[in-house]
Amino acid sequence: MAASTTRAREIIDDESLAEEKLLEELENEDIPSHIREARLASLKQQANQFRDMHEKGYGIYSEMENEKEVLDLTTGEERCVVHFYHEDFRRCAIIHTHLKTLTEKYFETRFARINVDKAKFLVEKLKIRVLPAVLCFKKGIVVDRIVGFDELGGTDSFPTSVIEKRLAQSGVIEFTEDAPEKKTIFGFRESKQNDNDDSSDDDY
Repeated sequence: MAASTTRAREIIDDESLAEEKLLEELENEDIPSHIREARLASLKQQANQFRDMHEKGYGIYSEMENEKEVLDLTTGEERCVVHFYHEDFRRCAIIHTHLKTLTEKYFETRFARINVDKAKFLVEKLKIRVLPAVLCFKKGIVVDRIVGFDELGGTDSFPTSVIEKRLAQSGVIEFTEDAPEKKTIFGFRESKQNDNDDSSDDDY
């Protein structure tokens, strides 16, 4: 079930409005009544799924308060991206911006962050030596990591699409090229891209 957060939130925030949009869309087509009913039923099912996922933190760039939360997250969810950061490191703030954007685009992957000062055991166990460190988890297993900015072009001004494609290589998101906006309940996608200007590295 691939879905952008824009579409998910549209349904979560106002299911009746989403239903009205769908009905309006269907009225413009010559569609048999049983198909209309099936699509409306599908919309209601999606609304329930999106609400359940949203309550679990999907679509939110979550701040983890302790190591147990990180362990519960990574072992309890299918795909997770966790950013180990330090609040004094400027490049960590840059990663925050990009991951927040991707959180809003890839609703089916959990995105979270934790301050390394609150995760000293995990930092040691996972051998994190350089920040920012973005670790990719699938079913509780680290499948990849992005450390520093070397793999992201070595510059602070890389676009979000660079880390987006890198995460897609790890299999934690299903990368889709941005397409023109479609104002339909089944096809709307939001396109975003963030750029930052700076040029130095932060080591932990």
